[in-house]
Amino acid sequence: MAQVTCANLDEDIQDMKVVPHFRIYGDHSNDCEVSKNIPLNLHYEDGTPVKEERLSVDQSIVDVFELERPESYYEEPRKSDSPKAHVAKKPKYAKKTRETKLRESGSIGTVYSVRSVVSRYIRYKKDGSIKFRRINISGKDIYYKSIFKCIWEQDLDDFPDFPVIYYGWAFVNRLPSGRGYQVKFKKKLKQGNDKLTATAMIADSTIENYQIKKLMATRLKKIYQKETPTAFVFIYGQPEVNTSKSGLKYANFSLKNLDMIDVNYECPLPKEYNK
Repeated sequence: MAQVTCANLDEDIQDMKVVPHFRIYGDHSNDCEVSKNIPLNLHYEDGTPVKEERLSVDQSIVDVFELERPESYYEEPRKSDSPKAHVAKKPKYAKKTRETKLRESGSIGTVYSVRSVVSRYIRYKKDGSIKFRRINISGKDIYYKSIFKCIWEQDLDDFPDFPVIYYGWAFVNRLPSGRGYQVKFKKKLKQGNDKLTATAMIADSTIENYQIKKLMATRLKKIYQKETPTAFVFIYGQPEVNTSKSGLKYANFSLKNLDMIDVNYECPLPKEYNK
């Protein structure tokens, strides 16, 4: 029943003075380690400290990237009227399961956005476990190290015949209709002798229909208002070659929802990716 909140969670990165963090409030027990800033000494039911018996990361299960959030994701937690629901029971030890052991070697579980996939990729790159890490998308396991493709004058015929995450610097402008944004990558793709501009459209209606839109809506607006409206963009999809009314070929990414794109003010990847 302890009261804890996460501060700064919905702040945009440019406005942050302090990174997101947990903060306690209200009355806490005199024995509460958190309120006294005492490091937690967690034990499992067999009395084994958390730091012991870690499995190697190559035995871990894969992350799962779900392309749609379940309806239950947005549901508010239900409150119970039972008197027992308000009685805080302090377990002596936490139960240790196979899943618990696997979680000790890294973040494992389900993610619902390209942004989360990028964050995990960066984390695994830093801790040196990237060569073991896999992600499951639509039932297919893919190594993290092979899911990211740079848009840098590469030939479309060399890309996978299934969606992956493409990235690179892009211009962000309003559509001529005024009903959305156009993302146009600076570097082009190739198909034979043709150079293709890579684009994606983000309709205002897509933003409005996205239930957790504040971060993305704020970033798109701020980037568009910059003197040079550029962003480092990640997008999950498979480019489709189209021909404009003027006869020019271009590669277009269709967005199912805003979970399929991540827009950043700067390149969050190591400098060798900053292209």
